[in-house]
Amino acid sequence: MTEPSTTDVVVIGAGVSGLTAARRLTQAGRSVVVIEAGDRVGGRAMNLDVADGVITEGGGQWVGPGQDRILSLLDELGLTTFKTHIAGESIYHRRGRSKRYEGLIPPLSPLALADFAQLQLRLERMAKTVPLDAPWTARRASSWDATTFGRWLDANAMTAEANAMFTVGFSVTNAEDPHSTSLLVQLARIRGAGGIDHTLNITGGAQESRVVGGTVRIAERLAEDLGDAVVLNSPVSEIAQDADGVSVRSARADVRADRVIVAMSPADADRIRVPSGLPTRRTMLQRRWSGGAESKLFAVYDRPFWREQGLSGQAVTDLPVTRYVVDNSPPDGSVGILLSFLGTAGAGSGQHWPDTILDDPAARRSAFLGDLTVLFGAQAANPAAYFEKDWTHEPWISGCVGSRAPGSLTQYTDADRRPVGRIHWAGTETATVNQGYFDGAVRAAERAVEEVMDVGLVSVPR
Repeated sequence: MTEPSTTDVVVIGAGVSGLTAARRLTQAGRSVVVIEAGDRVGGRAMNLDVADGVITEGGGQWVGPGQDRILSLLDELGLTTFKTHIAGESIYHRRGRSKRYEGLIPPLSPLALADFAQLQLRLERMAKTVPLDAPWTARRASSWDATTFGRWLDANAMTAEANAMFTVGFSVTNAEDPHSTSLLVQLARIRGAGGIDHTLNITGGAQESRVVGGTVRIAERLAEDLGDAVVLNSPVSEIAQDADGVSVRSARADVRADRVIVAMSPADADRIRVPSGLPTRRTMLQRRWSGGAESKLFAVYDRPFWREQGLSGQAVTDLPVTRYVVDNSPPDGSVGILLSFLGTAGAGSGQHWPDTILDDPAARRSAFLGDLTVLFGAQAANPAAYFEKDWTHEPWISGCVGSRAPGSLTQYTDADRRPVGRIHWAGTETATVNQGYFDGAVRAAERAVEEVMDVGLVSVPR
């Protein structure tokens, strides 16, 4: 699409949230154009080709019970899921010793186990006092937003072991060190996700299932139905609004519309010029928003050999690079894939990676495989293939799951989702339930569509 055009609504961003918004609008009889800066749909969902017909997910990959909106969308699109592999014993490696265990909870020391329980109880009690739609109105919002989740753990954990368990779990799910996350933001996320067990667990939790074909199939199926309405390789440079509508300028499409839905993280939305200006709170929120620094590392083997040893492939460790490992093999087990995460914790949590690991792919691969060898034996040292996905150097995406710095939730309140004239905001960051998950992306899209429909659309003259 190269000629100027008109439509009812422009959606900026072809991730799951933006494409869901476009689908709901077309289902309501509205015309839509979706404009995407990158050369593919999916946003922070993407596949990595591992072997003939075998993929692994380079971005977001899990769905779980209680995530009703994404599960409903999967059914609507005819997509199916399979359970994350957990059969067998898991490994808990700490201070040079590995222990096998069954079930959800690693074999912490009795004192650490009690400590973990008291931390969980206190956090969930605190979370219940945080209003989902307005967490900044909680009675203790100011003090909670003035500190980080990591600092709270440091002050309230009685054992280093329990502290480390929380740090590993929430570093992976948040894609950042807890010392970078506002305590108030974390409490709101805990409440919005249905509790800590749901946040951290596989069985019964947010990591229970994967999508057959990879989660990028959600975006691809949505885009297939939208057809030529999706414009790729077209970064948006400007949204100009006036009393009669909006004009969206991009590399390959200039579109006039009645409304626009921006389905991007606030950090990425800051790249777009709005000549009429944005409210101060929205402007500052975009400038202070941070994207998670998480990368995914994959070791691929000709078979999941750890299963032959009675192991699930899951491990929780204090090793230098690999703090958490999970079996990411395809549903038929035709090849074996071990997945871990890098860049999810920093010096504040007691884990810091030198530049040689962060910036040198060969050193990173060697360190990753060294940790896997400690956990799973000599067979782990020689994978058939190695893959990684680094979300910190994407040209159009500012990291993976994003978050607010301490102090910004109480300062900027609902600026993440409050409409600005004819500009509406979507993306999982704007969700109040299951924020950061695909379910949050769908909920945010449907909320933005409701806003657009509630104000009424005046079709732009064609």
